[in-house]
Amino acid sequence: MFEYRFYEVSASRVEEEVDRMGAVCFDPVRNGRSLFDEYGIPRPLAEWTAVAGARLPLYGYLLEWESLKQRDATFPKFWTEPYWHAVRDRSDEGGPLVERIEDWLLAPSPAWNRTRPTDETRIGGIHEMRIHHLLAGYAGPYTEYLKILELPQLKILGGTVLGVFDVLIGPNMPAIISFIAWPDFETHQFAMRRLDLEPRLRVQREAWKREHGQALVREFEQTLLRPVPRSLPRPNFGVSV
Repeated sequence: MFEYRFYEVSASRVEEEVDRMGAVCFDPVRNGRSLFDEYGIPRPLAEWTAVAGARLPLYGYLLEWESLKQRDATFPKFWTEPYWHAVRDRSDEGGPLVERIEDWLLAPSPAWNRTRPTDETRIGGIHEMRIHHLLAGYAGPYTEYLKILELPQLKILGGTVLGVFDVLIGPNMPAIISFIAWPDFETHQFAMRRLDLEPRLRVQREAWKREHGQALVREFEQTLLRPVPRSLPRPNFGVSV
């Protein structure tokens, strides 16, 4: 199971949130271990700050858990930790650093090819989060569309698929989230223009409209992300079946 946590941060303070996360996730506090290490919270597979999208400024990170039971046993203990409270209170002086938090629980989508690549080089560049909010009951055909048409086309256009997830708990369900890495902003912009013109994708979308009377996607949300250097993700987020 995966968890995507993201924080809508007070204006001009996103770097403070990055530093606050570092203080509890990475900085050694006791016996050379961070607070996350001490409480059994996995270190992030990736961290990001948003550079474009509907929610700015934004900081988010992705975790992988063995189970929901593991997750529910660790975070509540961490939240009572005095050192965490001291870090939070210090960074909240003058006003709350974080204005709003969303927490999504995710499962790997069948559209995600999780075969571990031979090249384990961590992936920088510019990342994109694509959220497809779907009509109820149509996750199956849309997953096949992503697997067979859209995701391969994004790869052809220069993207690297980091991960694809079904939302188990989160807003505006059902939804599928994909994280795509691009070498730079220009490659991303070119790819988006080309993707809209791809004939096979257009044919499939028109077929859905004829069959169902409407598009299968209720809403599409797109956010461009800058990966935090200390947590550059591995290919496929380092995850394999």
